[in-house]
Amino acid sequence: MITVLLAVYNGEKYLREQLDSIINQPVSDIKIVIRDDGSSDASNAIISEYAEKYPERITVLSGAPSGGAAANFAEMLKVADDDYIMFADQDDVWFENKVQKTFDAMLTAENGDVDTPVLVHTDLTVTDDKLNVISNSFFSYQKIFPKDLSLARLLVQNYVTGCTVMINRALKNRAMPMPHDVAMHDWWLALTAAAFGKIMTVNEPTMYYRQHSDNEVGAKAGGGFGFFIRKLRTLNTVRGNVAATYRQGELLLDAYGEMLSDRDTEILNAFTGMKNAPRLKKIRTIRKYNLKKCTRLRVLGQYLID
Repeated sequence: MITVLLAVYNGEKYLREQLDSIINQPVSDIKIVIRDDGSSDASNAIISEYAEKYPERITVLSGAPSGGAAANFAEMLKVADDDYIMFADQDDVWFENKVQKTFDAMLTAENGDVDTPVLVHTDLTVTDDKLNVISNSFFSYQKIFPKDLSLARLLVQNYVTGCTVMINRALKNRAMPMPHDVAMHDWWLALTAAAFGKIMTVNEPTMYYRQHSDNEVGAKAGGGFGFFIRKLRTLNTVRGNVAATYRQGELLLDAYGEMLSDRDTEILNAFTGMKNAPRLKKIRTIRKYNLKKCTRLRVLGQYLID
């Protein structure tokens, strides 16, 4: 009934602990699909060890390196064919109730309608590499407030952390094939759910989100002017990330075309039209269509930097 997709790349240090936390979930009907993305450490040996120990629960996919987590998950999504799909990173640890709590929220969101695309995501507990707690709430730590998960708000900021996500079959079918140059797989799934279905937020952590030097994305404190100064010091990276959001908006228009509502099409055209617009026009568009990030400081950054 539930398939967990686990993306691996040089994850030997934490992989066993994560696999154990998934396997030991009290929900019995869980399968795990693992795809290594060209590791040079002992990850493949660990994967083989667990696949041999749990042959009925673990499937290992092989293939050429995809080049990143988003592409790796997209490859696994191509073959995932269960009613519900979850996503796992190699270095985290799931709480014992993670699957059940997320699944209960999914059933509530579906309300018997399995044809509506649904995404469920949860809060996380942020830790250091030894699982010492940095913050009990990722939402609070990052100053992310996932109350308004409309398409407009999601176009400019991703509120969904992939390793907390469950999607139903209807969302998987609508979101695939996933373009190879999406900003992130979880962001694409959230945008698709916002356009065609619904998103449910569980305001409770369901896992330890481990922070270490090799995190591909990771968590950084999102408040205060230190956050703003950090953005100024990495201006090229910030603008590269903004360009990726415009590209993602263009991909949504290309992928879904006339399937989108008139309002969503208008919002997407306005958003992608900001790419080369003068700054005052960008500001007017942001305000008109509520294309705002979730804090005043971030919105100020949109006005002055993005």
